[in-house]
Amino acid sequence: MNLREFTEAVDARTSEMTWEESRMVFHSLARKVPKENRKEFLEIMDQVKNTCVAEGGGKSAAKMAASQDKSEVKREYARLKKQFDQIQEGEVFFHAQGYEDDSSSYWDRDWVYEFEDPYKIGKTYEAAARLVERCVNDGFYKTALNTFELMTDTEAGVSDGGDGFEIDFDEMIRERLISIDTDALKKSVLYGVYQNTSPKERPEVLYSYVILPFFRGVKLEEILSMGKTELPGSSRFVEEWIGFLTDKPGDVAGQFLRDAVLYQKSGDEMMEAARKGAKCHPSLLAAVLEYFEEKQDTSRQLALGQEALGLVEEKYKVRGQIALSTAQAALKTGNVELAEECWQKAFESDTNPLNYLRVAAESRDGRAYRQKALKIIDSLQPRKEASYSLERIKELETNSLSEYEKAELLFFMGDFDRAMKKCETVREGLGWSGHFIKCGLPLFLLLFLDTDTLGKGGYYAAGMAASNMGFQAREYEKGTLGALETERKNSKAAENTDSTDLFWQCFRKWKETLTPEEITGEQVGTYVTVLERLIDLRVRAIVSGQHRNHYRSVAALAAALGEVKESRGETGAKRKILLGYREVFPRHSSFHEELRAYGMPDIRKGVGKKPR
Repeated sequence: MNLREFTEAVDARTSEMTWEESRMVFHSLARKVPKENRKEFLEIMDQVKNTCVAEGGGKSAAKMAASQDKSEVKREYARLKKQFDQIQEGEVFFHAQGYEDDSSSYWDRDWVYEFEDPYKIGKTYEAAARLVERCVNDGFYKTALNTFELMTDTEAGVSDGGDGFEIDFDEMIRERLISIDTDALKKSVLYGVYQNTSPKERPEVLYSYVILPFFRGVKLEEILSMGKTELPGSSRFVEEWIGFLTDKPGDVAGQFLRDAVLYQKSGDEMMEAARKGAKCHPSLLAAVLEYFEEKQDTSRQLALGQEALGLVEEKYKVRGQIALSTAQAALKTGNVELAEECWQKAFESDTNPLNYLRVAAESRDGRAYRQKALKIIDSLQPRKEASYSLERIKELETNSLSEYEKAELLFFMGDFDRAMKKCETVREGLGWSGHFIKCGLPLFLLLFLDTDTLGKGGYYAAGMAASNMGFQAREYEKGTLGALETERKNSKAAENTDSTDLFWQCFRKWKETLTPEEITGEQVGTYVTVLERLIDLRVRAIVSGQHRNHYRSVAALAAALGEVKESRGETGAKRKILLGYREVFPRHSSFHEELRAYGMPDIRKGVGKKPR
């Protein structure tokens, strides 16, 4: 229990005790007071006695206790105010020593600091956090907020042997210079804001707090559920809160709006709130659709989904989520045609390889949409990866393509010449990260594999392709019959679905949409020669450079190449390729171990022979 609950429980018990019983309690407590606190214990007793005498016994014990609490809080706030003034004026400060940390990567060094706190600044912030909690528990909300403002408005100086710098409250928490329960502090402050603000001003004032980085992750329900009794006017507040947030742009406003609507509204009310917020907060439509799906309210899910696809502009990625949720509802009602339209709309608003594979593999005619998809791909402006993180409002993120994703989609459009040229832009066997070849090479190996069964090398290639193109079973199955089947079984089935296996199934279905003219035998021969050269380039660079962490990947690629050749009639190709690399690198035993793991015969002396 918190301090307020504890003191109220003590007051309730003492009110029912006789004078003799109270005396016995004090005697028992006195025996447990540590030696260093005994003087303070006696001073508290004297203070209470003097207060009673000064006021002539005209106040009740509860009022006198409240008066004492107020006096203590006032003194503690004054003490902390002086300490925070010293911090702000630079009279006390942290010490720090900085250095470069290259433990993660030579090319990705970080400048880090080791801090010292000789003036116990962290203790001041910890004491302030305790005062905030006490003030909220005892009803001194204004003082609680003033104390929190001291914490957030004060920046502490840092002496690092140079010009020095300053760090704020959030940075102190990240650097672990303060030991406080941040979750409890967030709830206490916001509860204090609610109680200290008039109903008319409450939404705007509360929003001015939750927009701060410190309050990231807090939920409306957590604030409203604090305290022993329901907050005054909470139902009215939530209604006004929803109205305030509906036209307030930003991800924070969107998150709190979603929380409030799902917390307060019923089915039809949710739909109406989602419609009103569609322009500024389309994520609310997606959240309400997800709610209906969880509640198996298919009729509302389908009706709102179809309406939402017209309310949200095609350029927003969130429309892709809405389309898949609508497809799920359509399949539940047996409307396969609508589901296929929704898969296409998901691709139109969130253009990526996974969304295209869903169209190609799940539709009744997996090839029919290709020309329209190609026009969409060509119409999108390329996205520079470095600027991608600058998107300010995630729920209004617009559809775009990176060069990497475009190359992947060109492959699935059947434009193999352009896709292969993207692979061939790499001239060295190292430095493949961030280039299409990391995904393109395994994709081409799978394309030319003339069998439905994956060997060890082929399975690794499928896993590599799925990983590099961000293919996840759980994401792919959204809005498909597979998701319905998972729902019928159990919720854990989706978590256990192997992404590599599912990717290979989808890839095979996509291959069935190709025509003989798109990939002739002559083209296969030419492409396989290119793949052989690129894989050889990679193997030699990795092994000669002794990059042991990558031995397995290059052994798998070599094995996959052999499996492709064998599937096309070249007997013993895999054995020949793997043994060939063993001869090229005769002294690299760790590499030999990986080659054996992918099917190379073990020709070490004495292995497999019976002892005499």
